[in-house]
Amino acid sequence: MTNAADPVPALAEADATGDIKAIYQDIRAITGVGVVNLVWRRLAMTEGALPFAWAAVRPVYASGRIAAEGRAFRRQIKPPLLPLLPKSALAAAGVDALGLRSVRAILDSYDRTNAMNLVGLTALLVRLDGAGGPAGAAPAPVAEAPLPPIPPLPALDALDPGVRDLVDMLNAFGEEDGRVIASMYRHLAYWPGYLALAWALLAPLAADGTLAQALVAARKLGRAQAAGVADALDLDASSVDPAVIDDVRAVLTLFTEHPIAKMATICRALASATPAP
Repeated sequence: MTNAADPVPALAEADATGDIKAIYQDIRAITGVGVVNLVWRRLAMTEGALPFAWAAVRPVYASGRIAAEGRAFRRQIKPPLLPLLPKSALAAAGVDALGLRSVRAILDSYDRTNAMNLVGLTALLVRLDGAGGPAGAAPAPVAEAPLPPIPPLPALDALDPGVRDLVDMLNAFGEEDGRVIASMYRHLAYWPGYLALAWALLAPLAADGTLAQALVAARKLGRAQAAGVADALDLDASSVDPAVIDDVRAVLTLFTEHPIAKMATICRALASATPAP
């Protein structure tokens, strides 16, 4: 089922059945994160697209290679510097101790998967485009520990109108395409006060160009790492309908160039500004 308010069609986790449900479960198990990112849910809307894409990248995810690449990305990326939010300010904004634990879990989940998916899915796009470069030195594979569970993703049309406006305002920061509403902001919509604080932190950086510069650097870093991963992918497109390949290519281009790169940067910045519980 898709949400009519979503500008990008996607199959919700709760509505997945059969092989797609099994792939969703596999993605959660391998990444150690209790959320299936929007890019996978969008691929599930085209018959054959998600099974093809996941089969191509699964070995490098399962081996720990992409986890290591994601960790390296998170260490090298230089997000805009934000001040640490005092817990008293968070409490005044309606984020109590329990809420802070959930906010941190959401940020940590997206921080991990955005970095992994930026590298892994850009690598798949590189292979599909017949590009690439010399294989880079692979970091030692790592096994990431599972993260705490996070609340279910609220539907856009279930949000209070004022909260939905705030989600849209945040989503506009660093946005160059406009077709995708980042799931992270929807997940954080349980705490509108936190979204308001995030808007206040990010607005000046979006206005003065600092955020845009950081996004360009994040894309460049992600592409550089992906070029070294591409040749390691197990890619066999010979038995796949060319229309499916075209859809996969279009989805990966949209997501890696726009929302994933954007949110890998913004999430990293907000995580640094949000104290541990």
